[in-house]
Amino acid sequence: MAIDMTLLKKLRDATFAPLGDCKQALEEANGDFDQAQEILRKKGILKAGKKAERETNEGNVKLIQKDGWLAGIKLLCETDFVAKNETFAELIDLLLEKIIAHKSEVTSLETIDAGLLESLQTIIAEFIGKIGENVQIGAVILNNKTAYVYNHPGNKVASIIYYEGTDNGIAKELALQVAAMNPTYLSFDDISTQEKEELLTQYREEMATSGKPANIIDQIIEGKLRKTLGESVLLEQEYIRDGGKKVKDLISGDFVVKGFVRLSI
Repeated sequence: MAIDMTLLKKLRDATFAPLGDCKQALEEANGDFDQAQEILRKKGILKAGKKAERETNEGNVKLIQKDGWLAGIKLLCETDFVAKNETFAELIDLLLEKIIAHKSEVTSLETIDAGLLESLQTIIAEFIGKIGENVQIGAVILNNKTAYVYNHPGNKVASIIYYEGTDNGIAKELALQVAAMNPTYLSFDDISTQEKEELLTQYREEMATSGKPANIIDQIIEGKLRKTLGESVLLEQEYIRDGGKKVKDLISGDFVVKGFVRLSI
């Protein structure tokens, strides 16, 4: 059948599918625009399955808050070109709206509701059919905790501070700190005994032939331990705006840090 070029262009603009695929879909649909879109959607899902094994080392992260809920996603793709594309940003926004509307806590991909995950994967599969490369969810967050969220320009890093208290100015500074310095722990108490013991053993071996008195060696080892681990402990890190302060020096009044999350590509 002869294909209406105006309809072909409309389908191409609506789906971003290759021109040849659009032409074939219109032929299969006997010129029916809506049916042609559905054909392309199904083909997109099939293409998505074939591309699912490709590595996804690029992507973006984003956090939003709405109606007392916080949602976040780490969405991975194959190339920086796609990550910077406006349609990829629109995809992330669409996925986040789906996530935040779910209003039931999600702590990890392993525990996400099957229905929500299927809905997200269907949307992603259609997008894969349009852009031609693999896209995968790297992380999903959804909860209604009191939090401050920070999205760093460039969409490669985002952070969350969970807190109690009335001064969210402190929470903002902590979120910036987390984004910039990538801590692993909130406080020394969060570090496992095993990790501490492994470092202590290493330092004792290094100091074994120093000839220093045992009490001095113990002081040196304790100092090295706190310095090494302190770099990965949020409250013990140097404050990014003032190296003369530690992050814990920012905490005042009724403010209590409950936890943090950092998403990054």
